[in-house]
Amino acid sequence: MKDSIVFFAPNSRIAALATNAISQMNLSIPVEEAIDYEAVELLHKYPSCKVAISRSGTADLLRGVKGLSVVDITASYYEIQRGISNLIEKRCKNISVISQHNFIGLTHAEFNVGDVKVTLNPCKNTEDIISTVERRVDCGTDGVLGCVLAIETAKSHNLIVEPLESDFFSIKKVILQALEMLEYLNVSQKNFECMESVLDNIDEGVIFFDSDNKPAIYNESALKLMQPESKEQWFHILEDYMNRANNVPRVVNLNQNKVLFRSIPLSGNKFISGNKTSSNVVIMQDSTAIEENAKNIKISSYEKGLFARRSFKDIRFESLVMEDAVALAKRFSNSDSTVMLFGETGVGKEGFAQSIHNNSPRAKKPFVSVNCASLPQGLVASELFGYAEGAFTGARSSGKKGLFELAQGGTIFLDEITEIPLEVQSQFLRVIQEREVMRIGDDRIIPLDIRIICASNKKILPLCEQGKFRYDLYYRLNVLQLTIPPLRERSRDVLVLFKAFMAEFLHKNEEYIEFEDSIRSVLLTYSWPGNVRELRNFAEALSFYGDEIKLSNVLNILNHDKEVVSAGSDGGQQVLNFKDDMPLAEIEKEYYRYMLERHSNAEVAKLAGISRTSLWRKLKTLGLSD
Repeated sequence: MKDSIVFFAPNSRIAALATNAISQMNLSIPVEEAIDYEAVELLHKYPSCKVAISRSGTADLLRGVKGLSVVDITASYYEIQRGISNLIEKRCKNISVISQHNFIGLTHAEFNVGDVKVTLNPCKNTEDIISTVERRVDCGTDGVLGCVLAIETAKSHNLIVEPLESDFFSIKKVILQALEMLEYLNVSQKNFECMESVLDNIDEGVIFFDSDNKPAIYNESALKLMQPESKEQWFHILEDYMNRANNVPRVVNLNQNKVLFRSIPLSGNKFISGNKTSSNVVIMQDSTAIEENAKNIKISSYEKGLFARRSFKDIRFESLVMEDAVALAKRFSNSDSTVMLFGETGVGKEGFAQSIHNNSPRAKKPFVSVNCASLPQGLVASELFGYAEGAFTGARSSGKKGLFELAQGGTIFLDEITEIPLEVQSQFLRVIQEREVMRIGDDRIIPLDIRIICASNKKILPLCEQGKFRYDLYYRLNVLQLTIPPLRERSRDVLVLFKAFMAEFLHKNEEYIEFEDSIRSVLLTYSWPGNVRELRNFAEALSFYGDEIKLSNVLNILNHDKEVVSAGSDGGQQVLNFKDDMPLAEIEKEYYRYMLERHSNAEVAKLAGISRTSLWRKLKTLGLSD
């Protein structure tokens, strides 16, 4: 936007430097030579201005303009040092640096340069500058380095003076800071507009109350739910519910409707709207709409039945790293402590969870599997914790059990645990701590006898640091930790799994699954970013080509992966130059040559699942070490 930034220069010298810097940077920023209230008046010429560049008292005055951000022109350490040196050359022995605090940006300090005493004096305002000069005169100051006002005052006391001015590099630096500020403001504005758009397109009614308990922001859904009450009465009507809700969803009667109500205090993380600070957010939803939506939701655990199909004998492996992982999981199965499974997508976290359950004393009890990412945010609480009799219009007369209740006596597996909304995490924490649950709309506490297993394909601590996941919940969940290694770190398991999957899809015994060494090489050198899930899908696709496993078919299936396909000269897809009758050594040589053209040695070693030293030896053997 034109004239989003305006540069207010205190004098012609700074104006010339700013004009030069702006020209060199190929920018279009107007420069006005003005100070104090004259600068404030000139802002009327620039209605689109979001960021002003100025210094000292003028910058402070501009900060009083609503909706305007100000970037201060400051003096660098080099400029202060140069000014002190100039005064020393003029034989000053007691030098005072005096200017407004937002120009010199320093705290009060005293030090010596040889036998010369130097005092730094940041001031609050113009009156402080005048009184500081007079005070320093009484302390024996004979030289002043400072702003225009400090210089004029010092001259009236017959002191030696040196103006403190910003140089070209300081001016260029402050222009860059203003550009960064403008970008931040533009992004913030887009985010705010995006939030408004979201609020206007969701079923939940949302109200932000400011620090004066007035509705600062609200959406159309909130307006409908609160009708016919005037906005001035909203806080008074909802205040009692807000005090009792305490961030826990409750069903309340509002204007003869049953509404699921939740209040979120924003202390410590306040939302700014204009010049008002929001301290509470109210979220409401018509309970009838919730019940209708719930009828259309299918949770995978219901479709599968509440039992675990897999056990440790179903986990196929030969690698030592998987042997260690399975051994640790078996030890965990004998405990009732919460287990946290970490691993990339497709490594088989649910298979481990089912195996732990089936190897535990709870094996004959329910196993409930829930993918937290698949639960709509508005229904997470009602699905996990259930709801009471009559909680919603048209609800089941006996209410509905939540997933925690369905797992009673057994195990609940919560995959993608990081996707649980922050406002539900506090309730979830209570379930873990107290092993009890309260249905929505009920005041009855239900004791739980369950084992909890969680899984995540993300590191959780960084999410805690970003405020997206509760620290206390993380430490409650992370009791027994198990990381399932990706397939690229256990290449010995690839062939075992491949043969098992091919036997399954071809309806053969594994001993009858045969393939050439060239295929073996491709399977072992491919990195399988989708892990076991990708390998299984690959085997299923390959089985459609018939009983005979050919290299051409293998490459045809993998030819969309970036590690197996290159772009031809015409922009099309070009498969690696493998042939069915090519010797294993040639297969390896062609593959590594291809990979080295596109990756560093370290990346190739990682993709091949070997050390860099082993890679060096292999390349030397293949004649690729040069």
